Amino acid sequence: MALKKSTKEAKEAEVVKETKVKKVSAKTVKKDAAKVAAAVKQSATDLRNLTEAELQKALATAKEDLQLAQKMLKANELPASHVIRSTKKQIARIHSVLTEKLNEKMAEKFNDKKEEVK
Repeated sequence: MALKKSTKEAKEAEVVKETKVKKVSAKTVKKDAAKVAAAVKQSATDLRNLTEAELQKALATAKEDLQLAQKMLKANELPASHVIRSTKKQIARIHSVLTEKLNEKMAEKFNDKKEEVK
């Protein structure tokens, strides 16, 4: 029995070295998933109160969270797969708010030029 366990452990260690995936405890995975889920909870009204720089930062953070969740899903360590879908929705919300802000700026510039012509 001891030989079987050691060969299993050796194979497992070899696979871990090949894939360069560190073993993670279930508690760590749940904490990471909770952090990702908490970051995703911002609504569009909350996002509209942010500046463009803050929105860009939030977008970068959301993309990093999405990558982390996808890696965790591939490693079969993600306890709740809905996090990926909600993160994608959050990224779309941020893009929408950024587009709204950009359109507002363009409309202001257009109106200013229109007034100058009159």
